Amino acid sequence: MMAMKSTRIVKEIKDRGFKITPQRQLVAEALEGNKTHPTVEDLYKEVAKIAPTISVATIYKTLNELVEIGAIQRLDVGDRKAHFDPDTTPHNHFVCLRCGTIYDIPETGKVNEIPELPDFKVLRSQTIYYGYCKKCKG
Repeated sequence: MMAMKSTRIVKEIKDRGFKITPQRQLVAEALEGNKTHPTVEDLYKEVAKIAPTISVATIYKTLNELVEIGAIQRLDVGDRKAHFDPDTTPHNHFVCLRCGTIYDIPETGKVNEIPELPDFKVLRSQTIYYGYCKKCKG
């Protein structure tokens, strides 16, 4: 029997009335505190070390469920891969065009105070910056 590690994502799954399956537990643990913005393939490689019989389809399905309930967010940074971020607090991202690393950037403005959108209710916004990281800019 797998030892259940309590994480913020596991709590969100429970709070929304979903069952904590072994697959959801493993994906939640792999994501918790992960700052690398992993892809499905990255998470599959990590989870398969613990559960070799798990499929890529199961990882993908689990990630989509977690996005749907708001426990994680999906990022599209233009590299034709879905990246996943367990940090659902408001923040932006920086993508290095050379090494592909995705960095978290603090949110700087108050989106609900945009004068051009007085009749809209903005739930979330994000800016993605592209350039070269400290390591690659030389």
